[in-house]
Amino acid sequence: MALLIVCGVCAHGQGPFCGIVGTEGCTAVKCNDPRIIGWATGCEVVFGPVDLRGHPDSIVTFASNGNNAIGPVVLGNNDSYNTYPVVPLGDGGYATVTFDEPIHNVNGYDFAVFENSFDDYFLELAFVEVSSDGERFVRFPATSLTQTETQIGGMGQLDATYINNLAGKYRGGWGTPFDLEELRDSTGIDIDNITHVRVVDVVGSIDPAYGTYDAYGHIINDPFPTFSYSAGYDLDGVCVLGESSSISAPQHSVIKSVYPNPASDRVVVSLNPANLQSGNQTIYIYDISGRCMMERVVPASSSSVSISTAQLRNGVYIVKAGAETVRLMVAR
Repeated sequence: MALLIVCGVCAHGQGPFCGIVGTEGCTAVKCNDPRIIGWATGCEVVFGPVDLRGHPDSIVTFASNGNNAIGPVVLGNNDSYNTYPVVPLGDGGYATVTFDEPIHNVNGYDFAVFENSFDDYFLELAFVEVSSDGERFVRFPATSLTQTETQIGGMGQLDATYINNLAGKYRGGWGTPFDLEELRDSTGIDIDNITHVRVVDVVGSIDPAYGTYDAYGHIINDPFPTFSYSAGYDLDGVCVLGESSSISAPQHSVIKSVYPNPASDRVVVSLNPANLQSGNQTIYIYDISGRCMMERVVPASSSSVSISTAQLRNGVYIVKAGAETVRLMVAR
């Protein structure tokens, strides 16, 4: 018999969200992905300081305007990524990009935001907000579960599995995708007619006098300070994704399918038997704050399990098996 556990915290070696480019379940969007149907065509920037602590007037100077964030992110020879040109935002700075045509809420992810990190672990993060009129903006609910006891240094490293709904989660050339369906219950915006996307630098200090917080009250720890004329989040571009943008798991993955999705009272998680390790398999369901809502221990002889979602509120959840994560929407 499968065992269902409802829990507050699931500690099993890594965070609850998908990991770096190339790992199973990763949702990163490559800058030449065929699902991309357009790019930002306009950008206005309010630059922040190089170092917010006692130096509020030392504004970043690498880019004098937002032109470097307009149009496609380009790969170089041999599929390599050129880390410039970009628009560094500075501490707490922000860029607002616009498009020739509004972004619509399609099936799956709707747009992706690109940063220029040179590897999978030096991650400079940013909040993402959207608007239908350029005046009223709604922020995607971001989660940062990175430890807050020790400050991540200016060239420090982060684990992507502890980060959700923050731009900059992936290395240069790979965008962080966002799904407007998550904002369906928000007021003041039309998720089928998004005209503006705003990218706001996270001030990654764990000092409450300077730091910023995720949607659940966690202070966000990312590389800080960065004493540079190109400090803060480096915006490279924002792409629009089309109807085929639903990102599915690779054929070699542990999770074969999560159905129905959206779910109402029950969801069936199907596993790929050939890709399972010997012994029982544990399935975790997290909410987007990183809290573990359920654990399901599945016997080795099973390849498909049915899980009641009746106790879950409407919203976005993460189904995890092994190192792989798949998003689940609960809607009634």
